[in-house]
Amino acid sequence: MPIAIRRKTKPKHHFRNEINPISEDSHPCEYVSSMMKIVSINTYNGIHSLKVDLDPNRIMLTGYCESYYIKQLAQQAVMDMVIDMEIVNDIVVICDIIQKSGKLTVDSAT
Repeated sequence: MPIAIRRKTKPKHHFRNEINPISEDSHPCEYVSSMMKIVSINTYNGIHSLKVDLDPNRIMLTGYCESYYIKQLAQQAVMDMVIDMEIVNDIVVICDIIQKSGKLTVDSAT
């Protein structure tokens, strides 16, 4: 795997070009689309209702999945694509479904 070389000046969008070959002049929608595709592949389509929001200094992941392992895979996939950006992983892990009371118990630990 290629090693990312940190420059003294930050690239325009802080993306690693060897992993994400989109040029720095690309529209942010292309970055979001690429991230969603990579996350889906790396999590084996395990994130439901996946949404990736891109701000100038952070990336926010939202959706839900069935295990903390899948949640971590999603975060790692994005971490491998960016340099020096905050990643907010708001993916909710559905831990237990209680059918007796008809309620859905959700634990959203980050």
